[in-house]
Amino acid sequence: MKLVVAEKPSVMRDIAAVLGATKKNAEGALCGNGYMVTSARGHFVRLKKPEEYSDRYSKWDIAALPILPDFEFVPVENAEKELVTLEKLMNSGKVDEIIEATDAGREGECIFRYIYDYVGCRKPVSRLWISSMTEAAIRDGFENLKPASDYDTLFAAGFARNKLDWLWGINLTRLYTDCFGVKFSIGRVRTAVLNMLVQREKEHNAFTKQTFYKLTLNGEAVWFDGDTDTFPTKTAAEAIYNKCMGSPCKVVSVKKQRKKQNRPLLFSLTSLQVEANEKLGFSAAKTLSIMQTLYEKKLLTYPRTDSNYLTEDMAAILPERVNMVREYNEEIVDMMSVHGLNIDSRVINNSKVSDHHAIIPTENIAQARNTELTRDETGILELVLNRFLEVLSAPYEYDETEYIFDIGGETFKQKLKVPVNLGWKMFEIDDEDVDTPLNYAEGDTVSEFTIKVEECETMPPKRYTESALLKAMENIDRRIEDKELSEYVSERGLGTPATRAMIIEKILSDEYAVRKGKTIIPTETGIQMIDLLPEAVKSIKMTATMELQLSAVQNGSVSADEVIGGIISKIKSIIETEKGKEHISLRKAPPKVSLGKCPKCGGNVYKFVRDNTAVYYCENTPKSCIFRIYEDDRFFTSKKKKLTDSIMKKLLAEGEVKITGLWSEKKGKTYDGIIFFKDRTDKNGNPKVGFEMRFEDKPKKGGK
Repeated sequence: MKLVVAEKPSVMRDIAAVLGATKKNAEGALCGNGYMVTSARGHFVRLKKPEEYSDRYSKWDIAALPILPDFEFVPVENAEKELVTLEKLMNSGKVDEIIEATDAGREGECIFRYIYDYVGCRKPVSRLWISSMTEAAIRDGFENLKPASDYDTLFAAGFARNKLDWLWGINLTRLYTDCFGVKFSIGRVRTAVLNMLVQREKEHNAFTKQTFYKLTLNGEAVWFDGDTDTFPTKTAAEAIYNKCMGSPCKVVSVKKQRKKQNRPLLFSLTSLQVEANEKLGFSAAKTLSIMQTLYEKKLLTYPRTDSNYLTEDMAAILPERVNMVREYNEEIVDMMSVHGLNIDSRVINNSKVSDHHAIIPTENIAQARNTELTRDETGILELVLNRFLEVLSAPYEYDETEYIFDIGGETFKQKLKVPVNLGWKMFEIDDEDVDTPLNYAEGDTVSEFTIKVEECETMPPKRYTESALLKAMENIDRRIEDKELSEYVSERGLGTPATRAMIIEKILSDEYAVRKGKTIIPTETGIQMIDLLPEAVKSIKMTATMELQLSAVQNGSVSADEVIGGIISKIKSIIETEKGKEHISLRKAPPKVSLGKCPKCGGNVYKFVRDNTAVYYCENTPKSCIFRIYEDDRFFTSKKKKLTDSIMKKLLAEGEVKITGLWSEKKGKTYDGIIFFKDRTDKNGNPKVGFEMRFEDKPKKGGK
C-alpha cells in the first residue's frame, strides 16, 4: 500500500478522487486502489523556542547570548492528535511507500520532511511535483513520480533558511531589545525592507521643492533649445515669450515613424500582486490568498512562482488552452484567432523557469463561468486571463509623428501617437495612447496659436505604495553595487514570491509602518529602530548575501553547515560589538490605565508587558479572579490575528467584537466572525477565560 501525504485536506480530497480512493478508514485517510491518502494542514511541527531548550533563556538577557541550539522540533499547538495519526499511518505495516504530495516548493518540502523525520519514518519516499490541481495534472504527476532524493538540496536550502532566520531573528531581537530597553523585532529580510521604507521617507521629507518654467504652444508643443526644455526663472521664460510674440508660427519639420510596443510578460506571483494592488487595491497578502483559492479550485496554476515564462514542452498546449478561454471571453479569443498566436521567446524560455512556470489558466478554465466565485476571485482571475491572452497577441503598433515649429527663431516640439494595430492593447487601450493627428505638413503656417508661460515644481521622491515596494523588492539589484550580488538578485529579488506579502504584513503588524491610503509610511518607532541599528543588521547587501549563500546550498555547491557556520560567526561578532558599547535606554514607564471592567468580577483590567510578552489581567488576579489573557493567545494566533488593546477594550465594553479576515487553517482562507469571552479550562483542568466565535447570522452560545 502507498501512503500519499498532502499538505491540506482539500488537496487530499482532490488527489483521492483522481486515484479512486473513496473509502474513509478509522484514521480519516481515504483508501482505494492500493492507496491511502491523508494530509497535514500546513506545518505540524516547528522549531523549539529558546525557553523550550533551557529555563536560562526564559528571561531576555544579553549575557545569555548567543543562543545556538542543536535544533529540535516540537508539535505546533493543537496538532498533537493529528501528528499521532500521521505517525500511525506512516509507520503502519500496511504501508511500504510514501508519496510526498505537499506543495511543490521549498516550504512544502520542509513541511513534509519535518513531519517525516519527527515521526521517525524510514519508508522509501517518492515525490509528486505538479503545477496545477486539475485531474490531468494529478494523473500526469503520478505517472511521473520523482525520487525524493532529487529534492534533497531543495530541502537543505529550506531547512537552512529556517535555521538562519531563527538564529538571526532570536539573537538580534533579544540583543537590541536588551540594549535599548524597548521591544525590537529584527528579521533578516523585513528589517532590510523597513530600512528601504525609512530611507525613502527621509528623502521625501528632506526634499526641497524647486520652481521651474515651461513655454508651451497651444498647450501641447513645448519649447526646447536642444539641451533643455525648461527655464530656471520666470524672467527667462518671459524673455523668449516676448521674442515669439508677433512672429508667425511655421511648421519646419514633420517626421512620421512606425513603432512597436512589445507585449508584457506572463505573471509571476509578485508581478500579479503588483498589478492587483494597482488595479484592484488588493494587498499582496490578499492576492496570494485569492490565488491559492483559485489554484485549489483548479482554475489557475501554482501561485508561488518567481517565473514569468513557460517551458518549451508547454508551447504545444497553448492554442488549445486559449480556445478553452473562449468560454470565458469569446470576443477577445475570436479577435486573436484572426491574427494567430505569438508564441516566441517572450513566452517560452526554459532557462528562466526553475521550480514552477508562470501563472496561467488550467485546462479547467472553460468551467470558470459555472464555478462559484466571489467578486474578488473574479477580479484576480480576469487579470490572469487578460494577461495570458495579451502575451500571446501581436505587438502594439502605432505611428509616432514629431512636429517641429519655429516662432521667431525659437523651436517648439510636439509628438503624437496614433494606433495602427492594437495587438495586445486591444484588451486595455489607454486614452494617453491615442492622439488626434494634426493636419499640418512641412512648410505650413499655423494661422492661430497661443503661447503660455507655465509654472511647474519639482516633485519629491514618492513614498512607497505596496505595489512599488513589491517592485523594489523584486528589482533590488538596482540598489546593490557588488556585481556578483547584483546579478544574482536580478533574477530573484529580495525575499521570495511566497514571503514578500508576509514580510510587508509583519512590518505593519509590528507597527513599524502604517498604511495611509495606498502608501506605506514608516512610524516614528520604525524610524527610530532603523536609526539605531548598525548597517550589518539592516542593509540590503547583508540579506542579499545570505540569499546567494542559500542558493548555493540549493544547487549543491556549498553545504548548509558551512553557510550556517558563517552566519553564526557574524551574529557572534555583532553581539560582542554591542556588549562593548553603552546604550541609552528608551524605556518609558507607561501610566497604569484601565482598559475596562473585568467580565468576571467587575474589577479594572490592565495591560502588563514583561519579557516582551503582554498580558491583560484583572486587578483582583490571582487573589479572587481568574481573568488573565495573553496577547499571543492561541485562539487569535491560529487565525493570524493579534489581540490588541482596541479589541480588548471593545470586548470589555460590549462583550463581543466583529473581526474581519480571520484565517481558517482547515479551509485555507479568510472569513469574518464575532468574538466573545468563554469560560474554559487549561491543560491541568483549572478554570480560565478564553474565547469563542460565531458568525454574524448565528446567535451567541452560552458563556460568560
